[in-house]
This record gives sequence, C-alpha cells and structure tokens, in this order.
Amino acid sequence: MNFSTPQKDQLYRKNVDTDEEIDYEVNDALMRFFDKCTRFVETVDKNQSAMAELDKFTSSAEMRRVQEKIADRLLVPYSHITSDMAEAAFYLCAYELAIKTINSPWCQLFDEADALVLEYANDLKQFWKRSYGHDINSKSSCILFHDVFSRLDRAANEIRSGSNVTEAATIQVGHADTLLPLLTLLGFFKDSVPLTSNNYVTQGQRAFRTSRMMPYAANLVLVLYDCSGNLRLQALLNERPLAFPGLADNQGEEGAPLYQDVRDHYGELLQGCDFEKECQLFPSK
Repeated sequence: MNFSTPQKDQLYRKNVDTDEEIDYEVNDALMRFFDKCTRFVETVDKNQSAMAELDKFTSSAEMRRVQEKIADRLLVPYSHITSDMAEAAFYLCAYELAIKTINSPWCQLFDEADALVLEYANDLKQFWKRSYGHDINSKSSCILFHDVFSRLDRAANEIRSGSNVTEAATIQVGHADTLLPLLTLLGFFKDSVPLTSNNYVTQGQRAFRTSRMMPYAANLVLVLYDCSGNLRLQALLNERPLAFPGLADNQGEEGAPLYQDVRDHYGELLQGCDFEKECQLFPSK
C-alpha cells in the first residue's frame, strides 16, 4: 500500500478483530509526483501566467453578473463584492451541503445559473493547473502510470503462466491532485474543444466536470479479469464503469477491452513517458 503523508496517522492503526498492524509504505515520490516534477512546479504551479484563462474568466461578464446578483440580494453596492468573495461564499455553501447536508444560508446568495458559472470557474482552474491545459500536467504522472501498468503486467504474466497472483490487490491513496493528471494522461474526459475563458456558453455539455470526476473520496479502480483465457481490463471511476477512450468498438459486453488492446492503445506512453526527462526544466535535445 502507498499512503501519502496526510493519511499516515489515520490509516496506521491496529485491526480491531485480529490485532494485526496494517502494513503500508509512504511513497511521496510516487503519489505526490507533482511536487517532484520541476517543470510542472516552475512552469505551471508557480507561474501565474499558466492560469491566464482563469484570470480572464474571473473578470468576465458572467462572473461580474454573479457578483452583482449577490450585491443585489445583500443590498450593498456592487463594488463591495469581489470575485474572491463570491467564490468563498459559494464554497461555504457547497461544503456545508456536502458535509452537513444542510441548506446553508450562504446558498441563498446564489441561483442555479450562478452555480453553473462558479462550477465552470473551478473547472477552468483544474483544467489548466492539473489537466489538459498544459502538457506537463499529465506527463508529471508518468511515474504513477508506469507503476500501475507494471503491476498489471506482473499479474497478467502470472495468470498466463498458471501461477498464483502474488499481489491480488494494490491500494494507493493520494489526492485529487494525484488522480486528475493520471486520468488526463489516460485520455479520459477530453472534450474536442478546450475550456477557455470565452467559451463558457458553448461548454454546457462538456465531459470535463470535476464535480463529477473528483468528488470527495474519488477513486479509480482497474480490474484485470481472466475470461476463459482472455485477459480483460475494466476501469471504474467512483464505482462506475468508465470506457477507455479510443477503444469504444472493443470494450466487450462488460465494458472491459482485452488487456493487450489497452496496452497497444497506450503503447507510445509505455515505451516513453519518462518522468525524469519530462520533468526537466530545460529538456535536453
């Protein structure tokens, strides 16, 4: 098991039934790869210009209208409500609803149209900071990508040889910042048109919605099946089947394509996607 540091104290406890300690390994190089990727840190994480689309949307007519409606409800001048205030109030509403299941007074400041605008602002942030906005966002997860497939390959080889699978399950715990770059590298939830500051109106049916992709306790499960000698791989995101992009015609009845087809589909990444090379600030030619 690989647990990131914040979960260490919570998860390292004794099993109440067997009194056996849970074995785990802290591997931040694997599960917090984004902290170790110099090119991501310097060109995206610490670079305000990398979030230019979000900054422009924050000043857009859509966001100004949200602020004005809040001011109208509070009977205060428009100048008293900033975009940061609107965002803070929206998240207070969302957190209290999600955690306490109550209709917070903060929620009275918004209607559905406002919520959609603020949802898009958050999606823009995640798109440009952790996903398709910049190539290094996904490439920073190369180390985790290879770890996942090395484990799958090992299990596949053991199944084919008739041996017992030595590692029947691997549980790796990280953050949304861990999972979103990997989903991006695998090509999930990629729209034909990227999210920008000026196409909010036309992005109503977008696939990239982090509120659905990355809820609390978001999880990705990859299950390797032995179907009468044919190995198939099924992906589930938040306990729901997820079709592999580019393999729509070869998913099988259960939405699980042949494992070899999945490997072939990601062949270029499996042959490359070198974390050390991708994360160099000035890649060597």
